[in-house]
Formats: sequence, structure tokens, C-alpha cells
Amino acid sequence: MKIDAGTILSQISKPTSKPAAAQKEEVAAAPSESFSTRPHADFETNKAKLMSAVRLPQAPKTNYSEPISNQDVDQTGAQQKLIDNLGAQFARMQYTHDCSKLQGMIPTQSQLQKEFDKLAAREDIPFEYIIDGCYARAHLMSEEMSKDGINNAKIFCMVEDAYGPGKLTAENKYMQAKWWYHVAPVVFAVDGESKQVEPFVMDPSMAKHPMKPQEWIHAMWDENTKIKVDIVHDLQYGPLESDGPNATFEESIPPAHETMAEYSKELAQIKEDYNASHPGQGRKAA
Repeated sequence: MKIDAGTILSQISKPTSKPAAAQKEEVAAAPSESFSTRPHADFETNKAKLMSAVRLPQAPKTNYSEPISNQDVDQTGAQQKLIDNLGAQFARMQYTHDCSKLQGMIPTQSQLQKEFDKLAAREDIPFEYIIDGCYARAHLMSEEMSKDGINNAKIFCMVEDAYGPGKLTAENKYMQAKWWYHVAPVVFAVDGESKQVEPFVMDPSMAKHPMKPQEWIHAMWDENTKIKVDIVHDLQYGPLESDGPNATFEESIPPAHETMAEYSKELAQIKEDYNASHPGQGRKAA
């Protein structure tokens, strides 16, 4: 079912508050927080945690999904369209929250691009450090979009078998990445061509413009490895399957800033080394 953008835009004029979450006392991340407790997307960094996990195939698996109301947008239709594009033999929806109850405005394509450019320009988020940190980047981008009154949720793409040979991959001139999952904010916006309300992924680490979910996934997927997709509330920091649900959005803000500060330093050193080994390209590379 397609949703008429004009109808939706007339119904949603002002951003509303975030969905009520379980009450939890906000606690800032301790300075001594172990690096190993973060939800690393980089497979090699997270290998020990993944390999040491207790696996009980016979135990019932927790279902973190919610019924989808399709209240403001056709989320069910968008998800089916995504799986049809990827191929049901390779991809499936795993956990889905009801993100159709939009917490914010539906931007036009030009408004969405303007917001994307604003996010990409943030100096405190090292988008070029692609090895790891997508969870922190996504959280800080979601925070800013919520402040700007733009609806947003999160989309996770994960390989079906984190222990298998297939991985999600990406590269830029500074580094190559090999992930068992990747996450970014997703926004429902008016598509410039169809004039319908559709989901767009906001990921400056992958492109210079918002991407359709299938475009985002195809950019990092070998189209052969089996994958699964979660579309969840913005408060989710790491994958539900390994980290469980978060109670509040605010609890993950301190570790997100800490992670970005650490990776900003690492990226600065990587760029310095790169520029030193590529004489004459330093200014352009920086």
C-alpha cells in the first residue's frame, strides 16, 4: 500500500515527544569503561566476544519485535519492498519495532539533503573512520535529528552467520572495513520522484546523500552472503541480538561521545601517516 505524501504531511505538522521508555536512572559512562564492552561492528575487534558467547540452540530465542501499526507511514510495505529487492533467499527482516508512529516531521528531499549535509559536517563525528563506531555515529546523528524535529529510527544490517566467511565490507582511501553488522539512522521522507513517503538511510560514512535502504545495503553487501535486517527505535545502541534492548536514549550518549573522541584521534594519526606516504596529496587527502 502506498501512502500519499500530501495527506501525511497535513496530518503531521509538529514533532512529538519520543515514545515512553522504561524508567531508568541515567548514569554516565564511567571513565574506566572497558573498550571490550562496546558493541563493536568490526568483526576482528569483536571476535573474542562473539566466539565466547554461550550458544544454546535449544533455548527459545527472545522476540524483540513489536506489532507494526502503519499509523503514519506504510512501514510494513517498505520492509517488504526492501526484502523483495534484496531477494528473500538471501535476506530477511529480523526484529522490527513500530517506527511508523513518527516522532517528528516528514522532510522533503531538499530538507533531507540539507539535514544530511549538516550531519556530515560535524567535526566531532569521524565519518571516515569506517572500521568501527557506526553505533556511536548513528546515535549522535539521531540525537541531532530529533532536536531538529525530524522523524528518525535506526536500521541494522547483519550477516546471518557472524562466524561464517561472509562479511559486510566498505573502504575509503584511508582504510578497509569488515563488519558483522552496520547501523545508521533511517528517516521517512518524501521521495523526489515517486512523491510518496519512503525510508531513507542517513550515512555520511557511505555516501554524500541519503540512500534508499536497498541502496545502502547493496553498497556493503556481496549479494551472496545471507543477511538480516532490524528496523528499531532510535534508542537502540547496539544489535538487539547481542546487546539486548536499551531502556533510554540518553544512557548511550556518554559512550557515543567517548567512542567518537577516541576514533577521531585514531583517524587523525591515520591521515597524518597517509599524507606522509603520499607526498603532494596531503592537502587534498586531509
